[in-house]
Parts: sequence; structure tokens; C-alpha cells
Amino acid sequence: MIKKEILTDQNTSLGKQAQTDDAYFRSIIENNSFYIIKTDLDGNYTYLNPFFCKKLNVKSEEWLGKNSLSLVMQEDHDICVETVQLCFSDPDTPRWVMLRKPIPNGALFTQWEFKILKDDNGNPFEFLCIGHDITPLILKQEELRSLVDIAAEQNKRLLNFTYITSHNIRSHVANILGILNISQELGDYQMALDLIQESTTSLNETLNNLNEIISIQAHTSLPMIEVNVFEEINRVIQSVQVIISNADVTLDYNFDETEVLNTNPAYFESIILNLITNAVKYKSPDRAPRIVITFHEHEHYKVLTFQDNGLGIDIEKYKDQLFGMYKTFHKNNDSRGLGLYITKTQIEAMHGKIEVESGVNVGTTFKLYFNQKFT
Repeated sequence: MIKKEILTDQNTSLGKQAQTDDAYFRSIIENNSFYIIKTDLDGNYTYLNPFFCKKLNVKSEEWLGKNSLSLVMQEDHDICVETVQLCFSDPDTPRWVMLRKPIPNGALFTQWEFKILKDDNGNPFEFLCIGHDITPLILKQEELRSLVDIAAEQNKRLLNFTYITSHNIRSHVANILGILNISQELGDYQMALDLIQESTTSLNETLNNLNEIISIQAHTSLPMIEVNVFEEINRVIQSVQVIISNADVTLDYNFDETEVLNTNPAYFESIILNLITNAVKYKSPDRAPRIVITFHEHEHYKVLTFQDNGLGIDIEKYKDQLFGMYKTFHKNNDSRGLGLYITKTQIEAMHGKIEVESGVNVGTTFKLYFNQKFT
């Protein structure tokens, strides 16, 4: 009798333990921390836990029997299939993979462990996949990558400024010192004063150029307003009408005169002025200059395109110098090598970008991307 009671107590205890274990494992499967799914060997869903369904906004009963690749971004299909194949090649080794899942407002970055489950005979019969959300980590990585890119760009700009201070300014100072030494030897102080005046004028221009660049980069907040594209460009054209007329420039506006964009008016004027005067300055001697201006939208940018038929630039040869300070690509006496540098600096200050296509003796096309989300 006592033995029977002991066995009964043991059975009761084991039953309670089994219930406790079952509740524990069910809590893991249905918890709100991990995505847990199962598929057959063909990749069709056999189970989706509630947390997975909630995050992807799907209903379990509607997806059972459907192929699991349907809930993987198209770009990640290949890596998903490759991971499954690795599991088949070594069924005892779990495999890890990062997959993007489609959600209503974009993509969910997820990390998964794929493992093959076996039946009592040791034969593979099902996949168990356990995943978790790594979207915050990926976004943080992208943010850090962006900061690294910004730091790299700032280092590049710092090198430009270092070049100015170590070369250009030093050259002016050395020139003035040389003039003073020669004037003492020759005793011609009037000549020295004239030469020093020329040298200091040149030095002042260098300092003004540097100050202009610093001023652009120092603006952390720019006033942005909506402007009429045609009216603003036409206003710039009128300000240099004599230059355009003397060069016999033909201007074509291939866009609606009602088009508008958000920009900083002062920067916009400077950018347009630089591109127009560059097209005149570097016109081909073999044909009358022509400038075609077009306008369109691309994602969150409004894109203004300037196409000329001038001398063009050897992009392959100069692609790393194209927007550098004091970089010139033609032998014009009035070339300073600042226009494109300032243009790029200004449009990047408005979170935009500039692209260039060019061919020698064919012409150059500038694409200006004005960021409409930057206000």
C-alpha cells in the first residue's frame, strides 16, 4: 500500500514536471523576443510563432504550407538558399544567416539560426529556424559608416586647406621677401612697392577664397525657401547678359516655367553663375556655345542638368581632381580652379550632390541634385 502511494506521488510529480516543462518550452516558442518558424524540407511553412506573425503583419493560418522565401526580400533569396544547402550538406551543424524581411514600412533586418530536425530514425524531416531583430544594430552601423564617410570628406577638405597654407600662402610670403631682398640690392624701392602691391593683392585674393570656403562650410543651418527655377536662372542670366551675348551663347530651357524647388537662394545663384560662366569660359573654338538646361525629379531630389558643347574634360584622367581646390584642366589665363570646388561645397552644404559626365571636345553635363528633404 505504501509502495503504491509512493508510485502515485512520483507519477503525479512527473506529470506536474512535464506540464511545467511544456509550459516553459511553449513560453519560449511563443515569446516576444525571438522569431521561431518551422518549414518542411522544401521550405514550406509548418509553424510560425505569434511574435513572428505580429512583426511581419501576417496570419499563421494563411501562411502554413506557403514557401518561406515569400517572406524574404528578393535580394536575399540566394543567400537563404545557400544557407539551406549548407544545412543539407552537414545536418548536424546549425547555420547562421542575416535576412531582410518585408514589413509595411520598409525592411526588417533579422539574424537567423537554421537547424535540421531529425525523426526517430535519424532522418531529416523539418527545419527549425530561430531569429531575432537586428535592425537597430544595422541602422547604428549605417550611422557610424556615414560618420566615417563625413570624417573622410573632412580630412580631404583639410588636406586642401593644408595645401593652401603650406604652398600658396608660403609662396606669396616668399615672393614678398624676395622682392625686399632684390630692392635692397638694387636700391629701387618704388619698383619693390609696385611688386609688393601686386603680390599682396594676389595674397588677399587667396585669403578671400579661403574665407569664402570656410564661410560655406561653417553654415550648419541654412535658410531654405521655395524658388521658381526658371525665374532664378533667368535672373542670373540677365546679370551676365553682356558675357553671354558677346560669346553668342544659345540657351535652351527644356522644362516647365512653373517648376519650383527648395534651396538656399544665395547658394543657388552662385551655383548657376559658376556653371554658366564656366560654359562660356571653356567654350569650343570650333562651334557656337550652346547650353541645354533640363529639370526632373528623382527620389527625394529635384535634379537640374546643365549640358554644354564646350571643350570638355578628360574624366578618366582627372576624375580624382575634378572638384579639388585650385585644380584647372585647361590653359585659360583666367582659370582659378575654384568654381567647381565652391559649387560642390555649396550643394553638399544643402545635403545635395553633383555628378559630371564629360568628353574631350564634346562637352560637359553637370547634374545637380537638390535635396528636398533638407529644410
